[in-house]
Formats: sequence, C-alpha cells, structure tokens
Amino acid sequence: MKKFIFANQLRGIAALLVVMTHYFGTFFAEQDLLAARTFSPNLHLVKAPWVHIFELEYQGPFGVALFFLISGFVIPFSLRKSSVAGFLVNRVLRIFPTYACCLGLGTLAVYLSSRYWGQTFTYDAKVLAANALLVHNLLGFPSMDAVNWTLSIEIKFYLVMALGAAALFRPSIGWLLGFLAVALALTWHGERGVAIATPLLMELNFIVFMLAGCVFYQHATQLISTRALIIRTLLIMATFSCTWSLGPQRSMFPAVTVWYYCAFIVFAICYALRDRFRPMRVLDFLAAISYPLYCVHALFGYCALKILIDQGCRYGVAMLITLPTTFALAYLVHRTIENGSHTLGRRWGDALSRRQLSGNMPRSA
Repeated sequence: MKKFIFANQLRGIAALLVVMTHYFGTFFAEQDLLAARTFSPNLHLVKAPWVHIFELEYQGPFGVALFFLISGFVIPFSLRKSSVAGFLVNRVLRIFPTYACCLGLGTLAVYLSSRYWGQTFTYDAKVLAANALLVHNLLGFPSMDAVNWTLSIEIKFYLVMALGAAALFRPSIGWLLGFLAVALALTWHGERGVAIATPLLMELNFIVFMLAGCVFYQHATQLISTRALIIRTLLIMATFSCTWSLGPQRSMFPAVTVWYYCAFIVFAICYALRDRFRPMRVLDFLAAISYPLYCVHALFGYCALKILIDQGCRYGVAMLITLPTTFALAYLVHRTIENGSHTLGRRWGDALSRRQLSGNMPRSA
C-alpha cells in the first residue's frame, strides 16, 4: 500500500473537511438540532462574516464522498490477504472499539453539558447501545452524534464485500452488473411500506458509490484495463445517480450528489497521478488520526464551543481552544484504543485465516 500514498492523504483531507463543515457550518445552521443533541438551550448565535471563509458548501458531502471512495479502494486489499472470517474479525475490531471510545467521550461531554445547562440527560442504555453497535437507524433510535450514519454504511459495505469476495477478485463484469441491477430494482420498487426499507435504501445509494473505489482497486491490481475502468466507473456513477434520484433521498438530488461527482473526479485525478505523491508530515498525521477525529469531534466540539461561548469567549477564541483539544483527543484515542484494537484485529484475523487455510489443505496419506 506504500505506493498508494494518495489514498491515505486524501483520507486526512476528508476528515479535516468534515470537521470544518461541522464546526464552522453545522454549529450555526442546525442550532435547534444541536441543542437537542447536547441538552443545551438554543443560543441563537449569529455567524460572524469571517466564518464563511472556513465554511464552504461542498465540505461535508465532498469529504464523506472521499471517505467512501477510499474505503472502496483499500478494503479489497485487506480482504485479499485474509479469509472472509478473518477479514470480518479484523474489521469489527477496527471499527467498534475506537467508535465506542469516541462515543463514550462524546456522551460524557453531553452529560456534563446537561449538568452545566441544568437540563435532564435523557439518553438511556438502549439508545447508547444501539448507537455504539451502529444499528440505531434500523431500530428507530436517533443518532447521538449525527456522524455515525457513515459507519453504519461501512459495516454493510464490509458484509457486501465479504459475500462477494470471490467475484471481486475476478476480471468479469458480471458481478458488478448484477449488483447494480439489484440496486436499481430495489430502489424502483421503493419502500413498499416496510419501515426498515427506508434506511436500507438510503444506505444502498452509498454502497453503490463505494463500488467505484473497488473498480479502481481492480485496475490497480491489473485485473482490468484502463478502458474497463472507465466503462465500469461510468456505469456505477450512472446507477448511483438513478438510485439517489429515485430513492428516499430524492429531494436532495442533484444538490448533494454534485459534490459526490466532484469527489469522484478528484479521486480519479489523484489515482492517475498516484506515483507523484510523497509523504507529507501534516497530511500523514491527519490521515493517522482521521478515524478517531471523525468520531470524536462532533459531540465534544459542540458541547465545548457552547459552554465556552456562554462563559464569555468569542466564537473565534472558543474555536482556538476547542479545535486543538479535539485533535489532542483524537491523537490520544489513536495512540491507545485505535492502535491497540487494530493490532489485535490483524492478529486475530491472520490467525483465523491461517487456521482456515490449514483446514482446507488436503491431508497426506
């Protein structure tokens, strides 16, 4: 993976874009929602003119789209090196311990916020467990941090990859055409009155988009030609456009999807220029802490900013305190929970893969 530095550095940029859109945009634009999530009053804050420099329309969806493409690109590398069981164990330990830790820190921040503002902390164990296990949307519980929806999609993408591993590592286009056809058929028929269908159809949009990253993987490993790469990614993007425009999120088309197209173009350009990327300390650091930064920034940051502003800090001063603290928390989680669980996941995953390989070897007479 060393020759794919571009993907790692894009991950760091994507994380920074998401943080910026939440701290400089969502913090002002969704004050009712954030008041409910942090058990605090709506302060009816007014955005200073300079804030617009750091909050641009594209940041959130563009950053998330980059995350999805990168995941689609790198996950097959992990799957190729292990058995399906080993891969799933590795992914479980890669995602859940770090997210649970960050959610715990965020929940502590929200609890302290409720005490500070004199409001009742109403999240119960069911809501906490559903969010920690990333099944809240399927069970009808609210997202506590409003960022874990992407992780729910990641988990389902891993399952799709595990089920389709055999087809993914072959050059045939049949597997892709079949999946895209099923996605179109499910979206065309709609929810059919089944409550669980709506969130699943919404997530299906993004899984289709992530397949573009998988096709780049196929090209990078010389399974397919450049011509095949272009044809397949165009098919995926066309299907993605259809599933979004026909599905539960149709009202957001094309205002949001345009930034997914832009992210695809940027990813494709960076992939084409992949040999020119070199290590950069800042981007590599952002990439290293990108996952805990993504998970921890929202709840902690919203609570900290509001309390600091209530204590008399200007928004700019509050940001100068909150942003470095958020990075410090992300780094701490990265060095402890993330590194430890990732190492354990690789160890257990490799052990399962070796065991399955040895079990499949024919015994000598």
